[in-house]
Amino acid sequence: MDGYGLTALIFAREVSGPLTGLVKTIDRQLDETSARRPKGADRLGVFVIFCNDDPRMSDRLKELAAREGLKHVVLCTHNSAGPRRYNVARGADLTAVVYDPNETVTANFPLLKGELDEKKSKAVLQAITQALPRR
Repeated sequence: MDGYGLTALIFAREVSGPLTGLVKTIDRQLDETSARRPKGADRLGVFVIFCNDDPRMSDRLKELAAREGLKHVVLCTHNSAGPRRYNVARGADLTAVVYDPNETVTANFPLLKGELDEKKSKAVLQAITQALPRR
């Protein structure tokens, strides 16, 4: 993902309140971290890939990004199987994969429908925060 320092990929099946809350919190964290980075540094990349065959999903995500004022988190779509190279579990409603600066996986959170609660959101955010560059 040229121009981005990959921090996390989140694969989701549907938009939900808990996911929207997590995405907004991640976006704020990225905003704070990006403000401390030197000019010209790669943008910090957190991508939320919605694995869903709904043809209106792209429009829904554009509306969501605008409504929530997202600046750093990228929302995108893929078919319901997900990108083949990532082997997204079909049974998982949400999978968050966190990377270190060398793009090595440091945390993986496969969650079933309804499992993304406040405690799990905090764990995902903590893993992302730990993976972010200190400057």
